[in-house]
Amino acid sequence: MMINGWEKWSHQISRQSAPITSSMDRPKILLIDDDVQLVALLRELLESRGYDADVAYDGETGAEKALRDRYHLIILDLMMPLKDGFAVLREIRAKLDTPVIILTARDEKKDLITGFELGADDYLSKPFDPPELLLRVRAILRRTDGSTDQTTLVVGPLQFDMSRQLATIRDRQISLTGAEGRVLEALMRSPGKVQSRTYLTEFALDRPIAAYDRALDTHISHLRRKLGRDKKHQPPIRSVRGTGYYLVPDWEPGETT
Repeated sequence: MMINGWEKWSHQISRQSAPITSSMDRPKILLIDDDVQLVALLRELLESRGYDADVAYDGETGAEKALRDRYHLIILDLMMPLKDGFAVLREIRAKLDTPVIILTARDEKKDLITGFELGADDYLSKPFDPPELLLRVRAILRRTDGSTDQTTLVVGPLQFDMSRQLATIRDRQISLTGAEGRVLEALMRSPGKVQSRTYLTEFALDRPIAAYDRALDTHISHLRRKLGRDKKHQPPIRSVRGTGYYLVPDWEPGETT
């Protein structure tokens, strides 16, 4: 297949040289997709931008590579032979917190929700433009580089260890994905203040919000479920219709939280 913009980009890639960096310094990315032509183009694009790209053409091989080798990022197609992307993502998340971008040819909400529930960090719907993929890749690698001055945020009974992506409410520990952690971080830095969907998307996903983009809302939904509710069955993260979300500063967990 030929995705949007590749006719132009495939000619440009061959004329551009990758940044001069040691292979030890280059982020390593695993591409798992059964589309041989697409994988070849993606690999060429990523390597032209200074990344090391490894490939797998089916879910079974992809899962084996992901669990055996060390990668900074995994780009995972959902529809594949032997083992689909959802099954691969389950295996990865059972043992690793490596960031994952899922690719889907079907822009169905249920696929995206399932992917985020299983721990995906971001998604792209086919066909997509090369610059958009590079934007997502750079965004995820920037926010997972581990550099931060303050490592723990505290708002009421809620604590969030950013270095470990671990939230704590009273004695209950809650593991978060990278994207969920960034959303929570943004809200905890300004408790009680409404943050727009545009700002939260840019902060948490490090990219502009797109039309009909529900990624942020899905991450918020997962956070609410993980954090629990108070005695009045209210979540700590509230929405303001047409505006955004905020964290209730004096929220207290209920007995069943």
